[in-house]
Amino acid sequence: MGLLARHRRPWTFVLIGLLAVPMAVQLSQPSATVSEGEARMFAVAPTWPRTWQDWSALPRSLDRYLGDHFGLRTELVRAHGLLRYSVGLPSDLRVVIGRDKWLFLNGDATIAQSTGALMREAAVAAFAERAAALKSRLAARNTRLLVTVPPNSSTINRDRLPGWAGQTPSVTEYDLMMKALAARNVQALDLRPALLAARSRYPAYRRTDSHWNKLGALVAYNAVVDALGRHDWTIDPARVLKGFETVEGGDLARLLAVSTDVTDEEARIDLSAYGPRPPDPVPIATQFEEGGDLIETGRDGPTIVVVGDSFTRGYWQDYFAMHVGRYVWMHHEQCGFVPSIVESFKPAIVILAPVERQMFCFGGR
Repeated sequence: MGLLARHRRPWTFVLIGLLAVPMAVQLSQPSATVSEGEARMFAVAPTWPRTWQDWSALPRSLDRYLGDHFGLRTELVRAHGLLRYSVGLPSDLRVVIGRDKWLFLNGDATIAQSTGALMREAAVAAFAERAAALKSRLAARNTRLLVTVPPNSSTINRDRLPGWAGQTPSVTEYDLMMKALAARNVQALDLRPALLAARSRYPAYRRTDSHWNKLGALVAYNAVVDALGRHDWTIDPARVLKGFETVEGGDLARLLAVSTDVTDEEARIDLSAYGPRPPDPVPIATQFEEGGDLIETGRDGPTIVVVGDSFTRGYWQDYFAMHVGRYVWMHHEQCGFVPSIVESFKPAIVILAPVERQMFCFGGR
């Protein structure tokens, strides 16, 4: 009995119709350039090849373009992501799905780093040397340096990792970094104990995001000001934590294209017990393409500069602004930040705070 036997012929038309629907939808809609759900840019149409290299690259470029531009793509990608998320199979190799549907970033070798499977001793030493040089430079201007490293979510929430990655290592790169900084007499703060203690009561990190939540950021802030000897700057979590609220899925859920279909929890922090809300930050020019932030609080207090990344930008500004005169944030750029920009604000204290997975000088100057 042939493939196109009489009783099968109607299904041929059904199949053709199903294949034609995405094409028809694509022709009726304007071509998109970005996927908000996946937080990335779509591939652009390849240009007409003129060289042998262009012809060699054409199949791959065309495949990327067609993969990003077909009718009902958003709906199909979303359904595909939800199906794989529901059974624990990530559709993006940069994301690991752990226990209880916790999501972990796998980019930048984050999981291997947190589990002690990766030891880049030379890179650790390079960062520690750069920090020691920065300490000496700032000390000549009567500026104090504190180095602290926000841990990866997979470091603090190791019990949520899949079974193959959940064992506690004896030594990690984080341990090596703390020892390397101490050996060079650079004041360094290990944030792991404070965050591990906090998460025994409440979540300190987002379940579908690579970052800590507002409570985790507050716990880290309190540990920092305690290390600086500024106990009067401490903010009592019991006075400001007003529970947790349901929010849309975070950045890791976006990588899986399911951020609008899954929920997360974020801490509600109310600082009114400590005074009026600080003013909004104003942008400042730095080497970083997105610039930095400056808050002039009007308070009689010192200037604090935080050289960090997405773990500190927006998370620490209100906490520090309740107590300091000026708060400045700029990106560390893997040690590529410009020290003279830091010094131009005449800070009393500089806090160098790269997240664990970026605590190196790759590409830095």
